[in-house]
Amino acid sequence: MRKLIFAAAALAIANGSARAQDARPIELGIDAGITIGIGDDRGTDIGIPVQTFRAGFPLSARTSLEPKIGISIHTDGNTTSDYRAELGLLYHLGTSRYPGAYQRAGMYVRPFIGFSGVNREDAPDSNSGLIGIGAGYKFPIVSRLSSRFEANIAQHFGDDDFTEIGLLAGLSFFTR
Repeated sequence: MRKLIFAAAALAIANGSARAQDARPIELGIDAGITIGIGDDRGTDIGIPVQTFRAGFPLSARTSLEPKIGISIHTDGNTTSDYRAELGLLYHLGTSRYPGAYQRAGMYVRPFIGFSGVNREDAPDSNSGLIGIGAGYKFPIVSRLSSRFEANIAQHFGDDDFTEIGLLAGLSFFTR
């Protein structure tokens, strides 16, 4: 009986180790960015060195679910808070030339949805939903670090209807 329990435990450990080796890494990243609003009284937001934080959770070898968040607070006598949250689906095109780097290098597209808003001390709050798409390229730097560049376009709707164009440059760290 002990041999059977020992064999079952050894098989379970070996199976768990094999699954851990097949596990895809989580991508953690930061992006600097420029966002240009198109339309009347639209401005340009520049977020350097960091505009947003993101995490990519692999669904398959080519797709990742990617939540992203950005918050900024400005004070010049009145406090203004800007926030933005997105949920994107990163789809990697083609296959990587780099062995073992299935999502660390190459072109990708990223459709996304989300919401954004501005809270001002001296004016009414403004909130809107958004939908958009981005396209970019990842370049590996070292084994678990890649750079990432993206251009995107988003349509805001709700309290504020407008279109924006964004350019992002970021760093991605992979957990494996």
